[in-house]
Amino acid sequence: MKLLINEWRKYLRNVRSAIIIPLILLVVLVIYFSTMHFVLAATAPSHLAESYSMVFLFGITICYNFVNFITIIYASNILSSEISRGTIKFILTRPYQRYKILLAKIGAITLLMPTFMIISVIISLLLQLLTIHHMPELGGVIKYTGIYSLYILVITIFFTAFALMLSSLTSSPAFVTGCCIVYYFCASGLWATINQLYFHLPTDGWLYKLCPLNVNDYLIDLMKEAAKNPVQNEFYITLLANIVYACIFFLIAVLVFRRRDITLAN
Repeated sequence: MKLLINEWRKYLRNVRSAIIIPLILLVVLVIYFSTMHFVLAATAPSHLAESYSMVFLFGITICYNFVNFITIIYASNILSSEISRGTIKFILTRPYQRYKILLAKIGAITLLMPTFMIISVIISLLLQLLTIHHMPELGGVIKYTGIYSLYILVITIFFTAFALMLSSLTSSPAFVTGCCIVYYFCASGLWATINQLYFHLPTDGWLYKLCPLNVNDYLIDLMKEAAKNPVQNEFYITLLANIVYACIFFLIAVLVFRRRDITLAN
């Protein structure tokens, strides 16, 4: 628990993280909802009731994409920056096992990002009320907030474990950040290309869908379907596969980190 609290203190003491990043999101949301106020004012009244929910949905989609990107940046630097600066050695002087240090880092960011997403949704509701003066349907708010928060949770665990694995192998935060960003945006396309050139697996088969390069994008496709239709067993299987990969990444990170000589860090 002390390790977890220490990780949260690092985020709160970082001015850029605690003030500037939420402020950027707030400015973006204010611009968006203010713009939609003028757009809806020119819309026929018969379409306004449906438009309120669409405005809110696009607003929390902005929050979701923003939090996703911040998650990747945080996860990429959560260990690699401490190793490169040498500050990790101060933690290692305390009587903590190394796997607990890594586990505390995953736990801190895993609890932080879904909370950030929920707070962003609340701010979006307030801004919509202040600018458009109408609220979306409560059922839609709860449903989409739950779906987005769940995926934020899953992707946070996955990419934090992936970043910890890379950080245990290298002391370069830039390299870890670059790998995570490329993985997030290009992994599924890379897998489709590799499969087309070499493996020729059917795209509707489990081997193709649950490949580590494709599992995140496939999961988000299933979550989009879950927003409109009942949840299918395929969703839970893909969610479980995503968690299994995260556990494998974390296990590799622990095995490497336990044997790494941190004194060699610059």
